[in-house]
Amino acid sequence: MSELKKVLVEMRKTDANIVAMKSNDTLEEVGFKFDTTFSPVEMRMPPSRSEALSTAENQQQTVVVRGTIPEDKIKELESQPNVVKVYTDAKISLFSTPTTDCNPTTPHGNKADVARYLGVNHLWQDNIKGQGIVVAVCDGGITAEGRPVKPGETARRIPRVIGGFPEDWGTEASAGREHGNMCATDVLAMAPEAQLYDLRIFKGGIESTLSEALQAYEWVIQQHRQNGTPHVISNSWGIYQESWGEDYANDPNHIFTRKVVEAINEGIIVLFAAGNCGGNCTPNSRCGTDVGPGRSIWGANGHPLVITVGAVNIDEQIVGYSSQGPASLDPRKPDFCSITHFTAYYNSDNGTSAATPIAAGAVALLKQADGSLNQQQIKKLLNETAKDIDGQGWNATTGWGVIQPKKAYEKIASQAAVPV
Repeated sequence: MSELKKVLVEMRKTDANIVAMKSNDTLEEVGFKFDTTFSPVEMRMPPSRSEALSTAENQQQTVVVRGTIPEDKIKELESQPNVVKVYTDAKISLFSTPTTDCNPTTPHGNKADVARYLGVNHLWQDNIKGQGIVVAVCDGGITAEGRPVKPGETARRIPRVIGGFPEDWGTEASAGREHGNMCATDVLAMAPEAQLYDLRIFKGGIESTLSEALQAYEWVIQQHRQNGTPHVISNSWGIYQESWGEDYANDPNHIFTRKVVEAINEGIIVLFAAGNCGGNCTPNSRCGTDVGPGRSIWGANGHPLVITVGAVNIDEQIVGYSSQGPASLDPRKPDFCSITHFTAYYNSDNGTSAATPIAAGAVALLKQADGSLNQQQIKKLLNETAKDIDGQGWNATTGWGVIQPKKAYEKIASQAAVPV
């Protein structure tokens, strides 16, 4: 008997109501079993538009459902007239602490030292502390101040969390040894007066599937349409190996990647960690043989429109396990590096997992300074003001260099001062 596969099925929008309410007999005949616990997600961007940064023609097109099917029946399912494409519900994982090498447990300073190195303390003096900006932490959950935590949950409480997804947001942070709490702490270390959304896509462990992220991103897009928040999404997760989902790893038209682009088109700034499979030291064991240049940044983490973040420490030493380009979807990745290996939530917040929310906090400050900045403008601003620590210009290990938020802020201020 063929192995059952968990899949995501993109269907034509005309079938959305049938799919949402009951099983489709035709699909059941080919062996597909609907997962009734998964709320169908509407896709508003056709595949051909996935690499275009445009807000035009944002009409509802198709709907995605989740279910299982024998592997040898997938082609038959895909041939059904109401089915557009069948995708692997790829395994994803938090970019948590590498088990060896590059001294991830040895901090280089603390969060205050990081703030001074990046110069954000100078922005604070101008009262740029993230006021009015909401950052969504898409991760393993946050134990938020003022929310009832789940039985047995002992994690510290995180302030300034104002909402999230799913409905029981803010109640647990057990996934990845409180990985979500670390990321939330690191955002607030740079933008202490920003507010947070808790987007929990991991439950209890460091692994989940893309379908959970797909639903969280749909919630974010709808929330943004209601009130313009969040302004930023920080993602410290991805796939460690191409084999976890080859269609997702390499296809810019994958449904989740298209949903990320839809969020960017909506006006949300999206950052993804490059990953922890760099080849300059022993990488995370989950990387398998997918290590180093060209084999370590997969899927949406390396999409041309996404801000892709690598890692260094405040001593400007390259963190050897930080994933290297070219990415599967863009040869010019990562975009730049941010700071990791410092004391904040843990004795040593580490990985590209810590570097990304540090960058997201810096982006929140820049967004407060100029609310009109979009994804491309912020990426360009940070690339142009980055510190080239190895004298190579852009390269596949550090991108354009280490972000310098103070210089980026000064550039915003100088441009605002130029008379029209």
